[in-house]
Amino acid sequence: MFKTINRDVLIIFPKQPLFDWVNDIFPGDKLECPKTMEHNEGDIFLIPEFDHPDEAINYIRENFMKFFRHELLEWTTDKHLWPKNLSFEMFENWFHYSIQSVVVDTLVDKIKKE
Repeated sequence: MFKTINRDVLIIFPKQPLFDWVNDIFPGDKLECPKTMEHNEGDIFLIPEFDHPDEAINYIRENFMKFFRHELLEWTTDKHLWPKNLSFEMFENWFHYSIQSVVVDTLVDKIKKE
């Protein structure tokens, strides 16, 4: 049978302000935010398991900078091109995020970490 693991999941989806920034630094790209979440690719992060959703949101609020930097690094490693004064408010304007509290491992193989 499947087994749950002791982690929650954070899924981060980019919003239009991220694509606007990418288009500013790479004008030839002309990227647009997908119109529906079903067609939007998000990054998935395993985060600590929490007993209450508010605890998970507080964790995101306290650690948003790590996630924000990770997302920016996916577009450019030149930190001089990054927006100045990254804040949690900017994070919430640039990304939709979803926290899921049940993670089910459907495989018997060990998880490999890099």
